[in-house]
Amino acid sequence: MIDATVGAAPPNVRRESTWRENLRTFKIASWLGWQVEGNWADPIVFFIFAVLRPVASALIILVMYQVIAGGTREGFFSYLYLSNAFFVLVIQSMAGMAWVILDDREHYRMLKYIYTSPARKLAYLLGRAVSKVAIGLLTTAILLVMGLLFLGLKLDIARVAWGWLLIYFVLGLIILLSLGLVLAGVALVVARHGEFIGEITAGSLLLFSGAYFPVDVLPDALRNISLGNPVTYWLEGMRRALTGGILTGERPGAPGMEQPISPALASFDNLQLLLIVGIAAAVSATVSYLFYSWVEHQAKERGMIDRVSNY
Repeated sequence: MIDATVGAAPPNVRRESTWRENLRTFKIASWLGWQVEGNWADPIVFFIFAVLRPVASALIILVMYQVIAGGTREGFFSYLYLSNAFFVLVIQSMAGMAWVILDDREHYRMLKYIYTSPARKLAYLLGRAVSKVAIGLLTTAILLVMGLLFLGLKLDIARVAWGWLLIYFVLGLIILLSLGLVLAGVALVVARHGEFIGEITAGSLLLFSGAYFPVDVLPDALRNISLGNPVTYWLEGMRRALTGGILTGERPGAPGMEQPISPALASFDNLQLLLIVGIAAAVSATVSYLFYSWVEHQAKERGMIDRVSNY
């Protein structure tokens, strides 16, 4: 009788080999993503473009607020500006994952070759999305600096809770990339006209995440949807970490009296907020992985990996 285990690698060696392959695929895909994002312009021109976009966005937000609030910048301005700065990451992370599938399949026509190669598919997808996330981080940083230097944003660096900020950022990134993975799965089985699925889905979250206005002002049905959206709690956590507490503003009709900008979110303390974001990150990662694996299997079975729209 022949021992089937003879010559087989031990389990720990196989696991180490798998991690190395995933890491190598991730690194190469990250480099490729940077080349794709920046190959259309000189590096200096690309940097200027990357700076001008957030600057224009900040100015638009400022003008909108001044028109609505009559030129005042107290209380709600910090809420609005910080939410807008971090929501850039929502759009870039979610749209970036979906765009990788559509770009490689429809534009470069390389998706079928990637699937027939030894490359780790999920590691490749995450690596290709790194450039989008990095651009989002750069945009957020520029928006915050612009707000502090020129637009009246008030942040006390001494009050920034750096530990909370790091924890919320990591958990939020897991949530956003998980949502992006779901969109990537959808993009795998739709035609070319789904190229804006990431921007449309992420943009619709503006209404349901308390980014531009508190969830308290929404009708009951929409408020419940917003309070069930993990991005709502992530944005609240990032605002608290940066400002050192719950943002407050003048109570309408009661000059001199302040209340939380969002009383509904203020009812959660920091530990409760962290627990919600942490559970959401774990659930999002698990569900998105299972969903993408299922959709990927369906796409392979139906011959949709190499399908292009031909227009």
